[in-house]
Amino acid sequence: MISEQVEKRKEEAVSFLQELIRTPSPTGQEAEVAEVAAEKMRAVGFDVVRVDKLNDVMATLNGGGGGRSLLLNGHLDHVPAGGMVDPYSGRVMDGAPFGVEGEVVYGRAASDMKGAVAAMVMAGAILRELGVELKGDLKVAAVAQEETGGVGTEATIQEGHFLGDVVVVGEATNMDIALGHRGSTKVLVVVRGRSCHASAPERGVNALYKALDLIARIRADLVPRLPDHPVFGKASLAVTKISVKPGALNVVPEECEFYIDCRNHPNFQVEALYAALNDIITLMSKEDPELDALVLPLHIIKGMRGFPGFYTDPKEHPIVHKARKAITDVLSHEPQLTVWRFSTDGRFYSWLGIPVIGFGPGEERFAHTNQDHVRVADFLDAVKTYAWLACKICGFK
Repeated sequence: MISEQVEKRKEEAVSFLQELIRTPSPTGQEAEVAEVAAEKMRAVGFDVVRVDKLNDVMATLNGGGGGRSLLLNGHLDHVPAGGMVDPYSGRVMDGAPFGVEGEVVYGRAASDMKGAVAAMVMAGAILRELGVELKGDLKVAAVAQEETGGVGTEATIQEGHFLGDVVVVGEATNMDIALGHRGSTKVLVVVRGRSCHASAPERGVNALYKALDLIARIRADLVPRLPDHPVFGKASLAVTKISVKPGALNVVPEECEFYIDCRNHPNFQVEALYAALNDIITLMSKEDPELDALVLPLHIIKGMRGFPGFYTDPKEHPIVHKARKAITDVLSHEPQLTVWRFSTDGRFYSWLGIPVIGFGPGEERFAHTNQDHVRVADFLDAVKTYAWLACKICGFK
C-alpha cells in the first residue's frame, strides 16, 4: 500500500523537494526554508510541529503507545553554491551528464540533503493518509547549522529534548546503510615570528615562512604514516585555511595561523594527533631555534574527545538487521553495510547510547560539488523506505 500511495503522490513529492531546493538556505540563513518545511509538515498531518530560535524544525506523528519511537534526522542548511549553474533551479533533468541513469532533481543541497528531508516529510504524509496507526512516535528533526558543526541538532537534544529510541540519519548513502563515520577533529596551529618592514626582511622572523616549513614537514612526515582501521579505513589530514597578521602588504608577518582538518578513528585518536604535531614542532625547533609554534584543539572549550566519530556495531544492535530487512522489503535487494567518509549529526545521538544508522538518497561523491543532484527513483524509494521503517521500528496496529 505504501508503494502505491507514493507513486500516486509522486508529483507532489518531487514538487516539495524542488520547493526546498529553490529556497536558498546557507548555514545560518535557514529561516525561510524552515518555514517551508514546517508548513508542509502541518499540511500533511503531523500532530506537533515546532520551530526553535535556530530554525530547527521538530515534527511528530504521535503513536498510540507501546512501541519504540523513531527519529529521522536531516539538515536544512547547505554549503555555498560556489560555481554551480542555476544552483537553486531544482530542475528535473536527465542524469546522463553526471553519469547517472534516469531522471534527477538538480540543485544545491539535493543530495546533501534536502532530498532526504523531503522524503522524511512525505513518509509522514503517506502514513497519515493511509491511516496507519503507529504504536511509537515518528519524529522528524529538520535541523539548521549542520555544515558548521551540528549546532542545530545539539539544540534539539539539549534544549528541545527531541530524541528517539532509534535514529536514522538521512545523509547520502546511495541507498545503502551507513553504520558510522570517522571522527572530525579541527586543530589550529599558531606560528609566531617577529614583524619588520618588508624592505628589510632580514630584521624580522617571517612567521609565514616558518608556517610553510612546518606544513611541509607535516605533509612529508606525518601524513604518510597515518594509520588504517579495518572499519573506517585510513585516517586523513589536510591543511584547509591559512592567515597572517598584521596582514599588511609591506610588513613581514609576525604571526601565521593555519587550520588542520583531521578525520580520525579509534587507532588514531585526538590525543595521538596532538602529540604527533607537538613532536614535529619539538624536533623542528631543535633544527631551527627561531621556530615558535603552538597547537590548539578547536574543541578545547568543550573538552577533547578521543574518537569524535561513531559506529553502530551490528553484533551489538539488532536494530541494524531489522532495518536492513525492512529496506530489503522496499528495494527488493539487500543494502550494503558501509560507513560514511564525512561526518554527520548521528554522532550526537550515538554518544548518548542511542542506536543510529544512516540511510538516504544521493551519493557522497556529489555532495558539495557542482553536480549536486538526487535520482528521482531513489528519492521516491526513500519515501517508501522511511515510511516502512517507521512501521517496522515503531510497530503498528
